[in-house]
Amino acid sequence: MGFYFKFQKLLEIEKLKEECLVKELKLLQKQLQDDEKMLTLLQSVFTMQQGEMEKELRKPQEATVFVLFEVYFAKLRRDMEAQGAKIKESAKKVDLAREKLLVVFKRRKVLEKLRERQEKEYKEQMLRLENKNYDEIATSRFQFKKIFK
Repeated sequence: MGFYFKFQKLLEIEKLKEECLVKELKLLQKQLQDDEKMLTLLQSVFTMQQGEMEKELRKPQEATVFVLFEVYFAKLRRDMEAQGAKIKESAKKVDLAREKLLVVFKRRKVLEKLRERQEKEYKEQMLRLENKNYDEIATSRFQFKKIFK
């Protein structure tokens, strides 16, 4: 009969939870990166369009062109603010997923340490039993030789 860890199923469940949470965390981190890229893109478009507007200011233009630029800039600012809020929300989700993963990771580590400790105790107990059997065999041989001498 070999070593049996009575919490093995619980350990396997914790490992599966950890794997799922790692996948979820990776997805959330990718989403956060995508959101940050989008904000960077919006900011670069905003600065590029400001340059375009400055070029147009040097030329004589109708007022409607400048109004259109202002409306467009206002929309870009709102989009950047919304994207910033989205980034904060994504960052919160990433932090929450990390915390969940840390809890599951700690539980798995505790179960693995318990398993290692119990396995070590089992091996020590088996070694003691084996040594006891060898001692009994040696004692019985000694007694057997003593009887036949």
